[in-house]
Amino acid sequence: MTTKLERIAEKARQEPTLRFTSLAHHITKDRLWKCLQHIPKQSAPGIDGITQEEASKDFANWSEEMLRAVHRKGYKPPAVNRVWIPKPGKAEKRPLGVPCIADRALQRSTAEVLNAIYEQDFLDCSFGGRPGRGQHHALATLNEIISGKMFC
Repeated sequence: MTTKLERIAEKARQEPTLRFTSLAHHITKDRLWKCLQHIPKQSAPGIDGITQEEASKDFANWSEEMLRAVHRKGYKPPAVNRVWIPKPGKAEKRPLGVPCIADRALQRSTAEVLNAIYEQDFLDCSFGGRPGRGQHHALATLNEIISGKMFC
């Protein structure tokens, strides 16, 4: 977590009733670039057909306009590419939406900022949908609680 996010997290921890009213300024070009680099290079492109490598090369061109739109509350996400993938063990298929690479980077940036705030509200033994706390962590903690090594 970067220093700015650490400050947001600390503020949320110290003042649990505080309402954060403006967070868009925390979605910066640096954060967007970092999140873009976390998207795997072999990721499926969205409806625009732009791959992760192409989006990285052209970052300077699209990032400024995207951030400007976000900061003036006028960002409209591009359409999501709908693909149908087979269900395991069944003949039917299920829909899967594939957003554009740039939109995925923006979603990840936004999630980082929101996680810094909401992570403070969770108990240490809460696991659902939290970064770095999957089902295996939940099962390991449950095992420790049952065996009497830990209390939640």
